[in-house]
Amino acid sequence: MRLYLKKEKSIEVNKQFSDMPTTPMPSIKVSQNSRGRWLMIGTVVGVLIALCVGILLVRAMNTGKPSLSQAGSTAAQATGTAIEVQSTLHPVSTSTSTGGPAYGSPASPTPNLAQPGVTHGKPHIGGPFSDFRGEYGTPTSQGDSTNEEFWVDPQQTIDITVAQNDQGEVTQLTVLGPDTWNEQQAQSYCTQFLPDGATQFQTTSNQIDYHSSVGTIVLSLQSTSCSLSLARH
Repeated sequence: MRLYLKKEKSIEVNKQFSDMPTTPMPSIKVSQNSRGRWLMIGTVVGVLIALCVGILLVRAMNTGKPSLSQAGSTAAQATGTAIEVQSTLHPVSTSTSTGGPAYGSPASPTPNLAQPGVTHGKPHIGGPFSDFRGEYGTPTSQGDSTNEEFWVDPQQTIDITVAQNDQGEVTQLTVLGPDTWNEQQAQSYCTQFLPDGATQFQTTSNQIDYHSSVGTIVLSLQSTSCSLSLARH
């Protein structure tokens, strides 16, 4: 009997609980203000990270490169060294004279060390070419590296062409006189260029041979010109 009553009571209690309305658990809702605030914080953090990365990249690219002041100083030192080397190799005169190009200028002629500038001995065949410069001045024209021409008089009626060897010794000369000359006048003018002590030993119609201290000299004659040449030196 007691068991039956207990069962009845338990059935009633269960019915009472089953008839009670069930209420669902409330869900947690995130407000719109909180979401916007977190989005802004994330954006700011991303921008800061990007800035830091950019600064690191710029520093890495500039590592090892000289600054502008250092580059300017290096360029100035290099330029000064180049100017010093150039001035050592090719010194340039600071003279303001207009008589000719400054030493070291590209227009300056290369001096021939085998040819002295001017000497004042007697001009003659077999002698130094510099004696002709001393007597007649600067050549008026130049045929090649061994041939130069002089006008003897201001009226330019007598022309002398002189050839020389590598030692600056005259090996041949030709005299062209005015149209009024004859062979005798040409011979008389040319013999002044024989070396001292030369002696005549052979004569043909238009040629005279001489013995001399510089070797055998041949004098060739024409109506208005003559030439002297060394047959053996």
